Amino acid sequence: MRQVGIFGKRKSGKSALLYALTRHIIRKETAYSALEIAGVGKIMPVDTMGIDAEKSTAEKSSASVEVALMLISNDSFELELAWISKLKKRGAQIIAVITRSDELPDGGKALAAAVEEVSGLKALCVSAEKDTGIAELNAEIVRRLSEIDKQN
Repeated sequence: MRQVGIFGKRKSGKSALLYALTRHIIRKETAYSALEIAGVGKIMPVDTMGIDAEKSTAEKSSASVEVALMLISNDSFELELAWISKLKKRGAQIIAVITRSDELPDGGKALAAAVEEVSGLKALCVSAEKDTGIAELNAEIVRRLSEIDKQN
């Protein structure tokens, strides 16, 4: 089963994004079974407590992730950059995601540009609340998993 990880700080919108992608209601402290993403099929989502949590599950969870969604919700993203580096070293495909873009004055464009400048990753702007950018993110997950399949 495919492993798609969702990484970000606490309150960055990880569960809301997982719901937007799968249309399953996500409850805290719930063990996930396989969920379905359109065009991908069944995945085992890896949702962490938060990369900034004292007892984060992110380190252990990141080992088997094929595609990692790194959620960035504000311009203080040094921790996210460190995690991007860790995940790349483990061979994961990284998708930078500007979350809650509807709450940012320019829809997240300036933050996406800053992330791209320092990480080299083109960031996608999404809002789980407004359901914007979700289709594009879904397509990018499908594309990345297809790339992995071609390499194997």
